[in-house]
Amino acid sequence: MGLVLTACQDGGSTSSGSDSMMINYASGKTVLQRNFNPLIGGSGATQGTRIYMYQSLMGVNVLKGGALEPWLASGQKLSADGRTLTVDINKKATWSDGKPVTADDVAFTYQLVKKTPEINTNGISFASVSTQGEKTVVFHFDKPAFTQLSALLGQYIVPKKYWEGKNPVTFANPNPVGSGAYTLKRFDPQQVTLALRDDYWRTNSIQVKEIRLPVVNSATEISQLTRGQEDLSGGAIPNLKKEYVDKDPKKNGYFYPTYGSLIVVFNHDRSALKDVHLRKAVELSIDRNQLIELVTQLGANPISQTGLDAATQGKWLDPAYKNPVKTDLSAAKSELEKAGYTLSGGKAVKDGKQLTLTYIEVSDFADSVQRARIIASQLGKIGIKVKVQAMASGTYTEAREKGDFDLASYGLAYGSVPWQIYNPLLNSQFAGTPKGGKAQTNNYLRWRDKTTDNLLNELAGTGDEQKQIELTRKVEKIIVDQVPFVTLSNITAGCAWSARNWTGFPSENDPYAICAPWNGGPAFENVLARLKPVKP
Repeated sequence: MGLVLTACQDGGSTSSGSDSMMINYASGKTVLQRNFNPLIGGSGATQGTRIYMYQSLMGVNVLKGGALEPWLASGQKLSADGRTLTVDINKKATWSDGKPVTADDVAFTYQLVKKTPEINTNGISFASVSTQGEKTVVFHFDKPAFTQLSALLGQYIVPKKYWEGKNPVTFANPNPVGSGAYTLKRFDPQQVTLALRDDYWRTNSIQVKEIRLPVVNSATEISQLTRGQEDLSGGAIPNLKKEYVDKDPKKNGYFYPTYGSLIVVFNHDRSALKDVHLRKAVELSIDRNQLIELVTQLGANPISQTGLDAATQGKWLDPAYKNPVKTDLSAAKSELEKAGYTLSGGKAVKDGKQLTLTYIEVSDFADSVQRARIIASQLGKIGIKVKVQAMASGTYTEAREKGDFDLASYGLAYGSVPWQIYNPLLNSQFAGTPKGGKAQTNNYLRWRDKTTDNLLNELAGTGDEQKQIELTRKVEKIIVDQVPFVTLSNITAGCAWSARNWTGFPSENDPYAICAPWNGGPAFENVLARLKPVKP
């Protein structure tokens, strides 16, 4: 998922009652497709699919140090040896057709994901899954699974009755039956409208009876929020504090806590990028402060090259790597020379040719494309030519999976332990094969390193936190020394809100939940349960 987004095109809707909310989901799409498949994830499914209509067993609460938070499940227990996980499904949980959510539904979903790599975006791995009665699921692992819980429990669940026999990659699920709080009320290419279930099982405190998720014109969004036509935005609003919040602090607000990191990855199957000196040259050339000033959301700061934010991941982070990498063009040019390049007429040249790299980005995400172009300009200062290719989401996804790029950027969301971002990003089992073999999860950089694999596998097998910290810091050393990717900044998951129609939104003074309307897990549902309508 593009984590710093700009939505496009005005849906044209206005406030329609005290029990309705207008939300900018920030999908980055100008036209919506009727695809409510929660298994394909990312930007493939239509806005409103996940967290509103479908749920995972549990979520990760980044604001509470990565604690697991029950959602569709009521609890979980991992055996002392880390090889057996027992999960209890909430006894009240039902599908929107009124039928109970069963252990059979859950086991079916996990078996489907396990045998379909294209939808295994969390890198789920287990030996077997079985059921015990109607509401208990048991997972068995060949190796201890101490570090895998949040990835495993974060899988969205579908009802076996409606999915059995369907291709989970291509099935559009046009008439969704989910376990979440809302059902599909109306679909239009410019807006999805959801209705609160009368029989929703989890909480009876939600007063938001209707949610409208339109395609939004970012150019007019501030005026829509100010007039109360839009209640909450998960998009990237330029100069948010100055242009919106400060204009009316009593009614205009925001909450943007850290929840992950933004990185640029190298395609390590490209021969030039196998050279660590070239990768270090790129790392030293990027001006992170300029990127944040011109593009990135409120609350972002340069962070450690490890990808870990000292503010939220401090206990895992080696103090030696705490500070972000500073821009140093002179040092960058020295690294280029070590890689065999000479500067001639302002160009980095080897064998008579200028070093030229291709940077791919999703065309719908205007701010991400802008960031790519700024990075291209920055690398141009040391003679590297960067061609930015903005492409349709589907084309981008295919190019990234096949390794048809040199540079690409994406965000990493923190889990309960750093292994949960490092393993799918750096474990060679997800790297695909050279020459077009599709990569999985986040290892689109196609990093293959036995030392890294051994550390990650050892990490997965220990439940001793001190040992986990020790091994994590060894992975950090590889990231700092070998530069498999470049960390730009932390990323924030949050929202801008208007208190004209609803009150009770989280803020810096009341940081009870992440309010990004696209963020996984039960966080946004918890926000909805706290909101109260403004009385006329």
